[in-house]
Amino acid sequence: MDDLTLSGDLHTVERDITTIMESSSETGLQLKVDKCEIITDDFTEISTLATFNDFIRVNKEDMTLLGAPVLKGKAQDKAIQDKIDDLTRAVERLKHLEAHDALVILKNSLAIPSDSKAQSHMS
Repeated sequence: MDDLTLSGDLHTVERDITTIMESSSETGLQLKVDKCEIITDDFTEISTLATFNDFIRVNKEDMTLLGAPVLKGKAQDKAIQDKIDDLTRAVERLKHLEAHDALVILKNSLAIPSDSKAQSHMS
């Protein structure tokens, strides 16, 4: 298991984390604390809990789940800007190709079928 998301009030999450850590020899699951994130609006109470000392602090407005923004705001704006930057870079690179090659690449990258029914119609 690579990713785990816990949610709830702070003390419930703390107990869940403690349970996972204490049962690691039985379950084989270990937290990589240096990669763990704690997401909240207010970090005041978290500062008093040793369980979260090594967790990365993330403001709620910057929250992502598996790389996708969860809430409207800064994280969503950043994700959109990253896509714009990727497309801008792609357009610049397409300019260096012959027109027909660039058109084929662009057409195929934008017209990839999303399900098996669409794939069978293309054959």
